[in-house]
Amino acid sequence: MLLTQKTIRVLLHIVYTNIIVAISAGLLSAGYCFMNGIETWYLYGLFALFSTFSVYNGQRLIKSTHPTQTPWLMWVQRNEKSLYLATFASGLLTLSCLLLIGKISVGSVVLLLTSGIISLFYVIPIKGVVMREIPYVKIYLIASTWAVVLILFPMLNEDKFEWPVVLHALAHALFIISAAIPFDIRDVKFDRDSHKTIPQVIGVRWAKSISSLLLLLFLIIMVLSAPQLITSPVFYCALVVQLILLLFMNENRGDLYCAGAIDGAIGLIGLSYFFTNMSW
Repeated sequence: MLLTQKTIRVLLHIVYTNIIVAISAGLLSAGYCFMNGIETWYLYGLFALFSTFSVYNGQRLIKSTHPTQTPWLMWVQRNEKSLYLATFASGLLTLSCLLLIGKISVGSVVLLLTSGIISLFYVIPIKGVVMREIPYVKIYLIASTWAVVLILFPMLNEDKFEWPVVLHALAHALFIISAAIPFDIRDVKFDRDSHKTIPQVIGVRWAKSISSLLLLLFLIIMVLSAPQLITSPVFYCALVVQLILLLFMNENRGDLYCAGAIDGAIGLIGLSYFFTNMSW
């Protein structure tokens, strides 16, 4: 049954607030911390949720002044005051989570500051150049920031930083690149040719193939370095959902499909981590 126009508008409002991607980030970090025995997993999850919400909305507010206007950015302009308030409140909640975590190591501070600087200058120009518009760079900045904040930061801060964690961070970076490629496919009609995104360079079909391959690499690295995932049907089901969404992606898919379904499916991976120690 097709969605009504009213339902679509409501869903778009939800998507445009960035709450879905924020919840997914929170679930991914919380689930990973839970799987690795961190007692305060919920605080790291909330930190990931609120920081993602504030950063993504802050970036949208800055980008809303860009001459190239998408439906999303026009929505941001119409709801500017509310978004500023929500972003500010979320920023305060992010800091509150750090205070509740209590101990923040020097290494963790360096990681978070680096990620914060990248997130800031991702949309703010340096000498007229914006990081996200540097050829071939955009998608890797997103993936590395997610891996650092959601995976490396909690493990380093809890003195659990070991060799498998590096592999896990790499695997999750590959996973985020895989999930971000559909967004570049969606944005082919908006991005300048100089951006050199993966779909622009090799075409949509090959971009989807690379995305599928990265998803497979994520699976291989994770099951080899985290054996408890081998017997987790929930983990495999979450990956299948992501793969199906990827295979049905095309240039005409909109924000509901990308920022709703695909971003939402990221959270399923995080949820699956909570079930890794169950007997099936």
